[in-house]
Amino acid sequence: MDTDITHVLLVGGTGRFGGRLASALLARPGIHLHVLVRPGTRGEALRGLAEHGVTLVGGTLDDMRSLDSALEGVDAVVSAVSGPPEVRVEGQLRLLDSARRHGVVRFIPSDYSLDYTDADAGDAFMAAHRRVADAVVKSGVPHTFVLCGAFMETALSPRAQVFDFARGVVSYWGTGDEPFDVTAMADAARWVAEVVVDPHAAGQRLEFVGDVATVNGVAALYEALTGQRLRRVCRGSVEDLRRQLVRARPEGAFVQASSAQLSVLSQLAGKGRLREPATAEDTRLRPMTLRDFVEARWRMVPASARVTSPLASQP
Repeated sequence: MDTDITHVLLVGGTGRFGGRLASALLARPGIHLHVLVRPGTRGEALRGLAEHGVTLVGGTLDDMRSLDSALEGVDAVVSAVSGPPEVRVEGQLRLLDSARRHGVVRFIPSDYSLDYTDADAGDAFMAAHRRVADAVVKSGVPHTFVLCGAFMETALSPRAQVFDFARGVVSYWGTGDEPFDVTAMADAARWVAEVVVDPHAAGQRLEFVGDVATVNGVAALYEALTGQRLRRVCRGSVEDLRRQLVRARPEGAFVQASSAQLSVLSQLAGKGRLREPATAEDTRLRPMTLRDFVEARWRMVPASARVTSPLASQP
């Protein structure tokens, strides 16, 4: 181990990204993983965690007593929560307070996003990230912020409202050559597992990007791989997109647009791209490229289904 961190509490460990974080943390020698689970939670994910020796602790982010119990004997906290402000903000602030009182030596909040320090990047959703980050710094709890752009799994899904492979439609603003940062969930999770035990990561804001994409580049890659032509639909100029994002964020309101949508559209509008991402050589992770990701998705689709449901239904 690089530090004396051995007991790590993961919050949000049964979610889509949280499950990958759990696997990455379990792969680290010397880490004993604790996962906070809501009382009454059932399912295959929990059975799998228990079979790998994970300590499952019952509790919720709105119950301080259960958080205090979960933090007993824990060295580090990794958060992967998502949802509305009462979870993403208030819930994490309660988790932070408990972590402070229990003397944890590393706190990693649920960021894993574009650069939310850009005041125009992503409206009230990103303002929630900033509020938590400010509280983390003021708390004095040793911490690390981890940013990775948009997840490939969500950026290329219909939820982002850019790529709809099932319908054969790609939407863009401007020229379609505007860049955006993407990272595979598994790579982001492996990076967090490296960071949580790295003594040099304390107090740092770390950026990691698997690849840089453009709408035209993704469309061309898909067409070359599948032999299917995509219909490209221009939704307007980049300035039109910026105005659209402004209209979608009434002052003081929580925007209901998905994180997948905001993490891509904000970057296409020139907001929130990462400024100093680590290279693959820096992290020793050899992240998946966008080409690797799309090819892997295509191989997962049965040959009989490739014409009608190419990539959209893959997990």
